[in-house]
Amino acid sequence: MNGIDRAELDETIAKTFKEVRTAIDTHSEKSLQMYSNALRALVELRQQVVSGDRAAG
Repeated sequence: MNGIDRAELDETIAKTFKEVRTAIDTHSEKSLQMYSNALRALVELRQQVVSGDRAAG
């Protein structure tokens, strides 16, 4: 996918994962739900980026 920096995306995924862990530790259901949804979307985007890179050769 053009315009998406894989390293920056990976960093964002890592930061979001840390936020999920923090939400679990603090028992914050709303934060857990929000960050879990964001993490899921970022991982799906990462999969699309990898698939696009493979297709491009």
